Amino acid sequence: MTNARRTQAERSAATIAKLVEATIEAIEQVGYHSTSLGEISSRAGVSKAAIFRHFDSRMDLVVAAAGEVSRRHLAVVAELRIPESVAHPVDLAALMHLIRKQIRSDINTVWLELLVAARTEPELRLRIAPVLRELYDELDELAVSVLTPDVSPEAARLLATSLIHMFDGEAILRTTYPRPELEDARIDHVAAAFRTLTGPIAPQPMIDQQLPGVEEHPRGLFR
Repeated sequence: MTNARRTQAERSAATIAKLVEATIEAIEQVGYHSTSLGEISSRAGVSKAAIFRHFDSRMDLVVAAAGEVSRRHLAVVAELRIPESVAHPVDLAALMHLIRKQIRSDINTVWLELLVAARTEPELRLRIAPVLRELYDELDELAVSVLTPDVSPEAARLLATSLIHMFDGEAILRTTYPRPELEDARIDHVAAAFRTLTGPIAPQPMIDQQLPGVEEHPRGLFR
């Protein structure tokens, strides 16, 4: 007969998972500053003393939660990788809708809470910076795999970061000042600009005389 009892390591891992999940849930629902050890222990059904058997401080638990949020983000965006057989240029509008959906998710609310709090908390800023850097490195790699050869790798990274920042700002502002009439238009206009930059280059009319001091430059960033 198989012994179904969990080992000490399994019990410890289960408790840590409960604490991390409770921390994520608390930050999303009541905000970073209200996510006290009491709030976490209540949500996890674990005593405060038990928390300190697994984490040295509240900050350590918050950083563990940040790492889990990053892992979940990457699990979602990994599904955005496009097979090489797919025609180019990619449908940026459809991609932007997916990015917006993820940024408006509850899990990203946790990121926004942590980033805002880190502005005035040096220790939090120092501790989550490596997590954020790793997340953006992965997002840069994904952007290059999805958007090239439509644009250069440098432009792919710039475009992806710019879209994330745009939708992060939109997600914060819409809570206080929602403007739904602009949301689809915003995506449509960015996608139209992308199609213009990645489409065939139209023949240019001949110019008899070039303006003094002005040199011709190819569209180096996006072509």
